[in-house]
Amino acid sequence: MENKIICIAREFGSGGHEIALRTGSRLGIRVYEKDLFHLACRYGELSEKMMESADERATNPFLYRTVHEGNYHVTRGLPTSEVLFELQSHEIRQIAKRESCIFVGRCADYVLREEKVKLLRVFVRAPLEKRIERKMQQEDLTREKAVRLVRKMDKRRKKYYESYTGLAWGSPDGYDLCIDTGITEFEAAVKQICLAYQSL
Repeated sequence: MENKIICIAREFGSGGHEIALRTGSRLGIRVYEKDLFHLACRYGELSEKMMESADERATNPFLYRTVHEGNYHVTRGLPTSEVLFELQSHEIRQIAKRESCIFVGRCADYVLREEKVKLLRVFVRAPLEKRIERKMQQEDLTREKAVRLVRKMDKRRKKYYESYTGLAWGSPDGYDLCIDTGITEFEAAVKQICLAYQSL
């Protein structure tokens, strides 16, 4: 029987992380996000401190570190971000083979595109102003700092996704469900995802 996998991509400040956690709790399945980083480093026997700056980032062609450590799972000589992408992709595939779950970010929808799983691809967005306000409240930021942070993180996620997949980040054509939390409450979003999951 094929496992059912939800892949959630999200604009920064849209609430995608919280929606993923609530959905996982409702469905009784695990949510994988930052722990994919830890699992990948463990699999490659690499220092988390060395790899941390590469998580969910595309390679900067003008400034990057190459990896010359780790075990036989690591392709030595590649930039840290590319090594981490390879290791995380391996972990995503392994997890998807053994359990139904939710992946947040990490290009999981692309990584699993040819795997034998039932895949639900979700994109969570919200108007820029709503996301700025949310980050101002969450992190006690001035408006100016929140604007800079939201724009920087969106740019980073877009570049990361598009550089590894060749697909357009956030394009409705690439997802089964697009949710705008500017008009949809979190609980309503969770219900939509759960219904779509159950119909897989």
